Amino acid sequence: MTSQFVPERADRTERADRRRPVRSLLRRLIPRDRRFFALFQTQAGLCVEGVEALAQLLQDVSDPGGRVREIEAIEKRADGVVDESQALLRRALFPPFPRAAIHGLLNSLDDVLDLTEDAAQSLHLYHVTSVTADAQRLADLGVQAARKLQQAVGALCSTDDPRQALALCEEVDQLEAQADHVMRAAMSRLFREEQDARQLV
Repeated sequence: MTSQFVPERADRTERADRRRPVRSLLRRLIPRDRRFFALFQTQAGLCVEGVEALAQLLQDVSDPGGRVREIEAIEKRADGVVDESQALLRRALFPPFPRAAIHGLLNSLDDVLDLTEDAAQSLHLYHVTSVTADAQRLADLGVQAARKLQQAVGALCSTDDPRQALALCEEVDQLEAQADHVMRAAMSRLFREEQDARQLV
């Protein structure tokens, strides 16, 4: 039974190889809608603003500067960018990437700001009065990752050579690995040392 499918798979591979030069030629001949790149960069910039505001909030959770409201406003602006991008995607004849990839990128960037807003609102919801050094370290790593993400999104403009964007994504992965380590160590320390059940929750 397997032998029947091998020629078919080989034919598909051969056809895909023949199409690649054609796709490459079409990509050069047909102008891609570059308006998306400005929207991607705006959204990535808002991610940086939101995560930076969260890091500042964690330095003083009494929030004298109104950081929670600022983060909520940034998230609303980002929702507007998503709406504008999706409207453009519906109209665009030749978007720079497959439509599913654009949807995925927009949703992932939006998730960053949704989670940032959730974290900021939770500080007030649970009446947090102080934060640990580990929480501040996580916020600092989040800021670094958001800035790298912004650079990676900016590098998407150069669609002919994705290596710069991929290298920046790898740096984001490394920062996430550091954050995972900080998170696990913080949770372990919390369960070992915290005596107040309310604070533990």
